[in-house]
Amino acid sequence: MTSRERVQMALNHQEADRVPIDLGGLAMSSMYIETYKKVLDYFGIREEIQLVDQFQRSVKISKKVNERFHGDTWLVCPKWKPWIEVSKDHYIDEWGIKYFASPDSLYWHMIEHPLSNATIETLDEYHWPDPHDPFRMEGLEEEVKRIYEDTDYAIIFGGFGFKGDLFDMPCRLRSHTNFYMDLLLNEEFINALLEKFVDYWTSLAEATLKPIGKYVTAVSFNDDMGSQSGPLMSPEVYRKLIKPRQREVYAKIRECAPQAKLVLHSCGSVYKFIRDFIEIGIDALNPIQLTAKDMSDTDRLKKEFGDKLTFWGGGCDTHKILPHGTVADIREEVKRRIKDLAPGGGFVFTPVHNIQPDVSPENICALYDAAYEFGNYPIV
Repeated sequence: MTSRERVQMALNHQEADRVPIDLGGLAMSSMYIETYKKVLDYFGIREEIQLVDQFQRSVKISKKVNERFHGDTWLVCPKWKPWIEVSKDHYIDEWGIKYFASPDSLYWHMIEHPLSNATIETLDEYHWPDPHDPFRMEGLEEEVKRIYEDTDYAIIFGGFGFKGDLFDMPCRLRSHTNFYMDLLLNEEFINALLEKFVDYWTSLAEATLKPIGKYVTAVSFNDDMGSQSGPLMSPEVYRKLIKPRQREVYAKIRECAPQAKLVLHSCGSVYKFIRDFIEIGIDALNPIQLTAKDMSDTDRLKKEFGDKLTFWGGGCDTHKILPHGTVADIREEVKRRIKDLAPGGGFVFTPVHNIQPDVSPENICALYDAAYEFGNYPIV
């Protein structure tokens, strides 16, 4: 069975020959760049490293590494404009967000938000990135066609060049503090801002996804709406302000790639939103953050939602077990999650998030080798 068929069957809630494995098919199922460097050194592989998400510092997984770990997916994404260095360790992205690269942190820190002081009257003064810029599509159609014809990978469209979010990116432009306050106190501004995002994401889908839609197995987008302890907003606020816009964007995505499934990445405790996600057309949820409230009982999640939702993730706890556990611990964890989530299809194996630098190459090998070993159907 081909990788493409395997992933398609999982998304259609059918049992294939084995559970498909995703390594880097989503921008949040890859590895942090320093982690990847250690893996390459471990295997004696020399290759150029390409980032697929500048903010997360996650990498594009090469064919050689994907094959070693039995991966079934391949990420393609529109191009984004390079970040501009404005002073030492300070950068600005094409949205106008300013970042600081702290030497004491693995990640970038957002320090300036272009719409932090915006009002309903000044919102139109903001210069949006151009979704129709030919640069975004440059070489994409040729790349996708080559991957489709020369490999059997399931092609996933998304990444940093197409986030498709109606919560996370507005937070970054406005600042999280301001946006959270807006949700409760400034509905007129929220409505105007979110309509701008609907226009942007639907236009970007039309320009970049539609020409390649027939080759794409799934479309992924990111919209983190959960914390460790619960949702970042009340379900009532979500249903009134965010959900209707998501529905509109997702409908356009389906129009551009009718046969593709929709994968939503939303970290944290999003249990209270899952029925809403299904209602607005989400086919698969990533990552299933096992240490977050209401997300650890994968048997319960499968029983409640497994007939309608594919679980794309939750293959191994990444807070304690993957970085600090033994090989035996990892194997036992992987076996448990596959037993809970894989029966009847509807499961794509990947851990909870991008693999961090505190995980050894030996544990990474144990993770994917266990998924390959225990993921054969029928699950025992």
